[in-house]
Formats: sequence, structure tokens, C-alpha cells
Amino acid sequence: MLSPACSSRLLPLLAVFFFTATFFSCTNTANEGPIAAEGFTEELLMERLISAVPGQVIMLGEGEFRFTRSLSLDGIPGVTLAGAGADKTILSFTGQTDGAEGLLITADSFTVRDLAVLDAAGDAIKVKDGKAVTIQRVRVAWSGGPKAANGAYGLYPVGCKGVLIEDCEVSDASDAGIYVGQSENIVVRNNLVHHNVAGIEIENSFFAEVYGNTCTENTGGILVFDLPELPIKNGHHVQIFKNEVHNNNFPNFAPEGNMVGIVPAGTGVLVMATRDVDVYDNKISNHQSFSAAVVSYLINQKPYSDPAYDPFPDRISLRNNIIERQPGAGPDSTRALGVLLATLFKGDTPEILVDGIVPPDRALTICIQDNPGTRIATLDAANGYAGLHLDPSPYACTVDPATP
Repeated sequence: MLSPACSSRLLPLLAVFFFTATFFSCTNTANEGPIAAEGFTEELLMERLISAVPGQVIMLGEGEFRFTRSLSLDGIPGVTLAGAGADKTILSFTGQTDGAEGLLITADSFTVRDLAVLDAAGDAIKVKDGKAVTIQRVRVAWSGGPKAANGAYGLYPVGCKGVLIEDCEVSDASDAGIYVGQSENIVVRNNLVHHNVAGIEIENSFFAEVYGNTCTENTGGILVFDLPELPIKNGHHVQIFKNEVHNNNFPNFAPEGNMVGIVPAGTGVLVMATRDVDVYDNKISNHQSFSAAVVSYLINQKPYSDPAYDPFPDRISLRNNIIERQPGAGPDSTRALGVLLATLFKGDTPEILVDGIVPPDRALTICIQDNPGTRIATLDAANGYAGLHLDPSPYACTVDPATP
């Protein structure tokens, strides 16, 4: 017989076991067979989403599923929406007349996998304020190719805690193919992003790992931004490593007024106004404007009125990257920064740029080491570029690696 003390410890464990067994027993009975494309109506999938129970798996078979309205899931945890493969199960929003997204999720522990989302009127998949979000083997595109009328974001978790995006392919987004904003505990890995304005963007977020991705033929490859006037700001601890970032020279097609509209074609990696960013072991090659840059938000010359916002980058490490320039190419003359670089460097822009804008009350730590064959230019943007120099010594330092 168990002692009273042992029984008191065992009873809570038994309660958890029976709750878990009951949960999965109930939810598994709700998992129905795949929805077939033949005879499909969008109301059927909408009904499955509305009536879903925690833990339910909603399967879609092979074929094209057409929608005129956004799909949504609100508040039901643990739901999985799964197809038969990113080239086999197609969610087409070509005729969408209602809703701003293809798929809008406001639920915890949501998984979407093995399907494609095409031609959404706005963002393809948006997950808002969710915990434990998983997006796997999803393809997003707009069939008309890159243009300003496309949705801003392909995969768009915002305000989330616990995000995994892996093995996806995203193209043609008019802002960012993969954008994670105001979120924390993020992994973006092994994705292919191409022909977007920004390939991957981490914005106002904390504790992110971006690795194993291929970013090519975008306007900019990987951007780590921090912007003012947002509920969550002053992002930190972002690791960018072991990515292939190459040939991101596609013309910028962002709508007028978008922040990414300032990015010149030919941008490899751009870090702006965030802290504890570690960029290492990447291959960054063939960019016409610059390979990598670390800048303050102030270089935009845009006013802001957010007293809690810090516009300066700090504790930035750029190390052990293979960086190769695109021979014979000049900066993008359609963007102000590209014109500036052409003026300053007469067609021979150094591979790594630092704007040199510093706060009056503290020093910034920016360490750039062991990137063979690269030059570093400090622009001295705050003083009309009067003190521009190519002396690498201010960046001969190390900073503790960003915590994963």
C-alpha cells in the first residue's frame, strides 16, 4: 500500500494522465478523413474550422480548393490544418472578394503544413497573438509574379510566443516573404524565399534563430529591424547563421510609403536599430548595393515620437561570414541610399557599411571580425559624411554571442 505522502504526490500525476488521455481520446474522434477537392465547397472547410475542437487535425486531399473569402480560426487550441503536399494541395484565393488575409489564425498551438496558399488578397497566412505556432512545408506565391498589388506578407506571425517556420517556400510578397514581428522564441529554418521585397524580416522581436535558409532574387535578403510606435519595441537577441544569401538584386516593388520601400536592390543583410544581433557563418554573395550594413533608424531621416524607443543598434556581431561582391555592379539608383552610395564611393562600395550615427550619452558596441577580404566603411552620416573612413579598427572587438 502506498504511504499517504506518496499517494498525495501520485494523485496529481494520475489526474494529469487521465486528463491527457481523455483529451486525446475526445479529440481523435473528431479527426475526419481528408476533404476531397472534387465537389468541394468553401463552406465545408469553414464549417470544419468553426466547429473544430482542441487537438483536431483537418486534412485536405490533393487538388485545388478555391475560396472567395478569408479562412479563419479563432480561439481553438491545438488545431492542425494539413494537406497532401505543397505541390499537391492548393488553396487558391484568386477570386477572393472578402477578407484581408488568406488564412487568419488567432489560436494557440496551431499547425499548418503540406499545402500551398496562392493569390491571397492580402497576407497569405497571418497568425496573431498565438502561442506555439508551427508552419511547415508551406508554399506561398502570387501567380502574377512580383508586384505592388500583392499581399504584404507571405507567412506572418505577429505578437506570438513560440514560432517555428521551416521547409517553406515563399515568393512575390510586396513586403516580406517571411515576416515575424513583435514575437519571441522564434526559429526560422531551412526555407527558400525568392522574388519578395524582403526575403526574411525579423522585426521588434526577441530570441530568434534564423538559419539554414536560402534567400535569393529578393530586393533584400535578410532584414533585422526595430521600428518605433509599436506596442512591442526594442527587440534583441537575434541569431542569423548558416544561411545562403545571394543575388538579392531584384527591383524594389513595395507600395509607396512602406518601410521596406527604402531598401535598395542588391541588399544582403541589413540590421537596423536593434540589439544583441549575431550574424555569423553565412555566405553572402553577389549584391550590387552592399553585402551587409548596420545602421540606426535615424538614417531614414523620419521623425518619431516614441520616448521608449531606442533607435540605435548595439551589441552587434558580424563574424566568420563568406562575403563576395557582385563584380562590376553599381548600387540601386532608384533608392536614395543607393544614390548616396554611388556618390560616396563612385561605384566601388565596400562590402560592409556602418552609418556611424552614435548617441550622445553612450558608446555603441559593433564588432566586425573575420570576414575575409571585406572592407568596412563608416559613413559618419550624422555629420554629412565628412568623417567617412575605411578604418576597420573601431570594430576589432568581440561581443558575447546572442543567447539562443
